[in-house]
Amino acid sequence: MPQRPSNREMKALYHLGEDNVLGPDDFKDIGEKTFAVMLTKKWIEEVEPGKYRTTEKGRIIHDEEVYFTGRSKR
Repeated sequence: MPQRPSNREMKALYHLGEDNVLGPDDFKDIGEKTFAVMLTKKWIEEVEPGKYRTTEKGRIIHDEEVYFTGRSKR
C-alpha cells in the first residue's frame, strides 16, 4: 500500500495534472524538498531542470486519495 500524500503533495499533484509542467518556483508554499520526495516516490518526472510532470502512478495516487477522503466534487 503506498504512503498517503501530504496536503502539499496533493496540491502539487492536483495542479500538475497530465499536461501541466510546473516546478517549486510556481508555488509559494511548496518547495524543492516536496518535489524531491515526490520524485523519489516516482509520482512525478522531471521534464526539464526544475520543471516536473505527474506520472501515471502520481495520477492514480491523487485520484485514489480524493476518493478515499471524500474530496470528490460529485
